[in-house]
Amino acid sequence: MWIVLIIIIIVALITTISVVVLKTEKTNNEETLTTEETITEQLPPPFVIDSNTKWKQDASTVAGGHDKGNRTNQLDEPVSVYVDDDNENLYISDYNNHRIVRWGFNSTNGEVVAGGNGAGNRIDQLKNPSDAILDKKNSSLIICDFKNNRVVKWFRQGDTTSQQIRIPQIRCWSLAIDNNGNLYVSDMIEDEVSRWKEGDTSGTKVAGKSRNTGPTNWVNNFAYIFVDEYYSVYVADAVNGEAMEWKKDAKNGTIVARGHRNATKPNSPPRLAGIIVDCMGNIYVSNAMTCQITRWLPGAIFNGTIAGEQGCGKGTRQFHIPNDLSFDRQGNLYVVDTLNHRVQKFAVEHD
Repeated sequence: MWIVLIIIIIVALITTISVVVLKTEKTNNEETLTTEETITEQLPPPFVIDSNTKWKQDASTVAGGHDKGNRTNQLDEPVSVYVDDDNENLYISDYNNHRIVRWGFNSTNGEVVAGGNGAGNRIDQLKNPSDAILDKKNSSLIICDFKNNRVVKWFRQGDTTSQQIRIPQIRCWSLAIDNNGNLYVSDMIEDEVSRWKEGDTSGTKVAGKSRNTGPTNWVNNFAYIFVDEYYSVYVADAVNGEAMEWKKDAKNGTIVARGHRNATKPNSPPRLAGIIVDCMGNIYVSNAMTCQITRWLPGAIFNGTIAGEQGCGKGTRQFHIPNDLSFDRQGNLYVVDTLNHRVQKFAVEHD
C-alpha cells in the first residue's frame, strides 16, 4: 500500500516537474519572441518627406551605368524601379533585355528573377516588361508584360519559380497595390486605370479620360501610377503633360501637377512619366523632356525642381529621359534614367 502510494506521489511529482519545465521553456520562448518583437519595434521610423525635404544634387548610380548591354552589371533602357526596404533590394524592369532584375542596395551586379530567356510569349518569357512590383502577401512578383499584352505573376520559392497569367489581353504599362492587396493596372489602349481584387476576372475602372484615345496617339498616354493610403489614384499623363488624381470612387479626376516645356525645344510638349506622392500629399513627377524631377504641393502649386537642374545629359546631376520614381524608408529618391541605362539614387539631406 505504501509502496503504491509512494509510486503515485513520485509519478505526480515527475508530471508536475515536466509541466513546469515545459511551461518554463514556453515562457522562455515567449520572452525571446517578446524581446525580438521589442527590437523590431525599436527600429527607426520611416523618414517623413515633406515640402521642405531636400536631396543632394549629385546622384550615385545604384544599378547599371556601364553602357547598355545584357551583362549582370548592365541594363538596356530600364523603365521602372521598385524598392524593397525589408530585404534591401531594387527590382528593375529591364525593358530591352526582356527581364526583371533584382539589385541589392550595395551590389555591383544584378540577378535575373523573371524573364531573361529572350523576347517571347512563353510563360517563362517576357517581352519589354514595363513595371514590376512585389506582392509580399503571396511571395510573388507582379509584372506588366507590356508587349505580350498581359499581367503575369512570378512565384519564387528558394531556387524554384512558377508563373501564371494574372490578367490576359491588357496593354498594361504600370502597376500599384493598395493596403488591402488590390491590384491597380494602367491600360494604355483603354486609357484608364482599373482595380482588380484577388480572383476577379474583370477589373473596375477607377481612373480614366475620354480624350486622346485614338489609334494614332494611344502609345505612352497613361504612364506610371501611384495609389496612396486613402485609395486615391495618381496618374502621370505622358501625352497631355500633366498628372491627375482620382479620389476613391470619384467620377472625375483633378489636375495636381503639370509638365514644363524644354526651353531648347519650345515646340515639344511636356512629357510626364513617373509619379510618386509623399505622406503629406506632395506630388513628385519626372519630366522626360526637361530631364527634371519637380515637386508640386496640393492644389497643383509648383514647389520647385528637386533634381536634374542641369538639363539633359550623362552627369551626376543630369538625366536622359527620367522615368519611374521611388523612395526608400530613409527618404532617398530613386530615379530610373532610361537612356543612360542606369538607376540613380539621390541621398536625402539631413539638417
